[in-house]
Amino acid sequence: MKSKVHFLSAIALLVVATAAPAAAQAPSDKWEVTVAPYFMGAAMSGATTVRGRELDVDVSASDIFSNLQFGAMGLVVARKGNWGLGGDAIWMALGSTVGETNVDFNQGAFAFYGLRRLGSAADLTFGLRVNTLQGNLEFKRSGVKVSQDKTWVDPLVGLILRSPKERRLGLKVYTEIGGFGAGSDFEWQIFPTVGYRFSDRVSLELGYRWLDMDYSTGVGNDSFRYDVLTQGPIGGLAFRF
Repeated sequence: MKSKVHFLSAIALLVVATAAPAAAQAPSDKWEVTVAPYFMGAAMSGATTVRGRELDVDVSASDIFSNLQFGAMGLVVARKGNWGLGGDAIWMALGSTVGETNVDFNQGAFAFYGLRRLGSAADLTFGLRVNTLQGNLEFKRSGVKVSQDKTWVDPLVGLILRSPKERRLGLKVYTEIGGFGAGSDFEWQIFPTVGYRFSDRVSLELGYRWLDMDYSTGVGNDSFRYDVLTQGPIGGLAFRF
């Protein structure tokens, strides 16, 4: 709960920041597309429940990397004038051992959102994220195996704050809240990045990402819960067309 309070406080500060005056910068009347494959050194902490069986999650980035069977991450944003569209995809296939339990999870998060330019330094975002989890637990001591697949959709709303794009070194902060009981009970994300432009077409992007989801459904032996914070450093290249 404290993390959620801190995040909402940060959102309030960011909203105030958008009210600060900024130098006028007219939006382009042509389509501008950015494609950015990236790598995330993710760590996960929280709790999950599969078929009514609970498991605490505390996995470091090095553990995830050593047990990563497959991973793909990237984003794309297209803008024209004051409007735009964006998408962000994460897919991880993990196999690991937590205590006396073998854990095999496939996790996907696919966000689709619209953009509305608020000014030269800020955008409003609105959209949804499709979350899918395929969970398998094997309790070595008892020999019991359980599996469960879940897919749910979270509505999202957020802000993107950015420094003027003509600067060679730029800062961008993506924030969002969502779920609102329609999918997750609540979810939030903070995603700051620093970019260095090698040219008008290519830049190096480095940052850190926090993504927290609290989703639960079912009762008894059919109960499923995913209350996990995924966080870690981000690195990748952005290509603009």
